[in-house]
Amino acid sequence: MVVHLWDQGAWGQMYTNYPRMKNRLSKVVNNNGKNVKRKVKELSKLHWVTVLKHGDTISLNPTYKLIIKTYRDVHLSEL
Repeated sequence: MVVHLWDQGAWGQMYTNYPRMKNRLSKVVNNNGKNVKRKVKELSKLHWVTVLKHGDTISLNPTYKLIIKTYRDVHLSEL
């Protein structure tokens, strides 16, 4: 999910549509989008993502850009 938001350029006020993202990722992730919702809550608690407009949009938090970039490079490089 972090990779999807990174590739979309969804930082700060440049957000992406959450229901559409959940539908796209639910085809790849098991459990029909419930895991996507769970991961959004987890990343929101870490303040890596910001949920806006009553949960309809989501974006990465630009304050944590360096941490997210490091995580993406180290842990997700094999993707």
